[in-house]
Amino acid sequence: MSRTSFVQRAARVAFLLAGAISFWSLASAPSHAQAVVASVNDDPVTNVDIDQHMKMLRVIQKNATREAALESIYETRLKLMELSKYKVNPGDPDIGWALGVTARRLKSDPQTLLGALQRAGVTEDQWKQKWKAEAGWMQLIRALNRTLEVSETEIRAELAKTGQNKSAEYTVRQIILVVPNGANAEGRVVEANQLRTRFTDCASGIPIAAAFRDTAVKEPITRSASTLPEALRKTLDSTPVGKLTPPSRSPQGIEMLAVCNKSDRQDAAAADNLRNDMLFKKLQGESDKRYAEVRAKAIIVNR
Repeated sequence: MSRTSFVQRAARVAFLLAGAISFWSLASAPSHAQAVVASVNDDPVTNVDIDQHMKMLRVIQKNATREAALESIYETRLKLMELSKYKVNPGDPDIGWALGVTARRLKSDPQTLLGALQRAGVTEDQWKQKWKAEAGWMQLIRALNRTLEVSETEIRAELAKTGQNKSAEYTVRQIILVVPNGANAEGRVVEANQLRTRFTDCASGIPIAAAFRDTAVKEPITRSASTLPEALRKTLDSTPVGKLTPPSRSPQGIEMLAVCNKSDRQDAAAADNLRNDMLFKKLQGESDKRYAEVRAKAIIVNR
């Protein structure tokens, strides 16, 4: 092929490619021009913004009227302005966290929610702005309320209401001060109380108990709280780890239980979940109060 023919052919390809680009550019352009319909603190809001927020609201199962979409835009913009004032700039991981919070509310997951937003035609810029505002706003509220905490008293009171404050299981060792049939047990009761005084933990206390005369120390056993009689469970609950329960009479003699461990995994999980929920509610109250102040000061113009 001559150099002239090659140049001519390349020119035709370039022309066709330019035409194709122009065609697709026109095809992908918005079907209607953007029109400014409102402003918040001089930041313009367009009809396209409203359309985008209406789509988002439908996806997250909230009221999707035009008025609700406008309020959603105002909230997003005002929160972002406040974040800028305090130099709070959430990154993609923070945005992903906020998206996940919404997904959990919808009993879904972030990937499914993101797919729904994309199918609804919500642009990446729009949904990222919304959840960036949510993520950063909670960071700001937490920073402004560093001293806001949930006390252990509040947690215990709430756990008591729901009956979640019982230990999951106990590890104990049975200690029996043997009393022969027909013998007086008073002396052994005195010895048992002396042992209780000296018993401060299982590691050092078990050898002391084993050295007492005519005393049997059983191997450790672990029992779930749900399998124990209520009276015994209450006794174990009131006995600190490393201590002995009060002496009681049995056919073998005077018995006590050394409480070597209490497993509070169930309690800890319940307490942690409850602490997070209660703290979130407190922070949500502060968030609502703060946003109400920001919203009241905003200059909003509807056209």
